[in-house]
Amino acid sequence: MEAPRLQIKEEILLAKQSRQEGNEGRARVCARRAAGAAVKEYLVKKGISQKQENAIQSLLIFNQSENLPIQVQEAVDWLVQRVNQDHNLPSEVDLIHEAGIVIQYVEENR
Repeated sequence: MEAPRLQIKEEILLAKQSRQEGNEGRARVCARRAAGAAVKEYLVKKGISQKQENAIQSLLIFNQSENLPIQVQEAVDWLVQRVNQDHNLPSEVDLIHEAGIVIQYVEENR
């Protein structure tokens, strides 16, 4: 398995484990890193970007791509949104799910 794919899988597993342990902040960070790693690999293969960006930068560059489905754009918007003063996102947002949408899209469109 390629290094980025292994990292993506590990980050998603860590995100799910962190959520089960009640550490939603860590779960969000891992979900963002997983989606960011998938997007970074996609952007590099498409010649759009270098490998120097962090997860959030990669997601922001990716979200500027033309013809992204609205569901993918919305998922990226959630992934890059900052938490509020209480370190929370709206309760209906599941960044592990949103990361899955982005990862699936990237894998299907390599």
